[in-house]
Amino acid sequence: MKNIYWIYSLLLLVSFPTLCSVSCDKQKVTYKDVEISSPFPMMPIKECIFPNRDFSIVDYGAIEGGKTINTKAIAKAIIACNKAGGGRVVIPEGEWLTGPIHFKSNVNLYLTEGAVVRFTDNPEDYLPAVITSWEGLECYNYSPLVYAH
Repeated sequence: MKNIYWIYSLLLLVSFPTLCSVSCDKQKVTYKDVEISSPFPMMPIKECIFPNRDFSIVDYGAIEGGKTINTKAIAKAIIACNKAGGGRVVIPEGEWLTGPIHFKSNVNLYLTEGAVVRFTDNPEDYLPAVITSWEGLECYNYSPLVYAH
């Protein structure tokens, strides 16, 4: 029951609006305007077009099978992608165990068909605390499963 509480708490912390706001930053990305037909005036939505580069987590030491924790390998792939100016961090088919995934600018996390990401249930894996929000208040807390700041 304790593990379910931690998993539920971590799921509540995931902030998708934050992810959307940081994925399209200043480094070598382009944008495509998407016109929206609405009954009121509305600015076009800007769609981020990521550079055509792939960074497979396997190339950074990830081991498939759901038993090895791949947090560091995924982080290395994200850092490499960000330093290269952006692209896709690819998680291939299989089961991948990890702690939190922390995004950087211009990184598109791409799961191939059949890829399953499983997050650890150890609360210690989600420390150190990160700036996040809880019920509308900004605070330091355990890292969400997927995080960007």
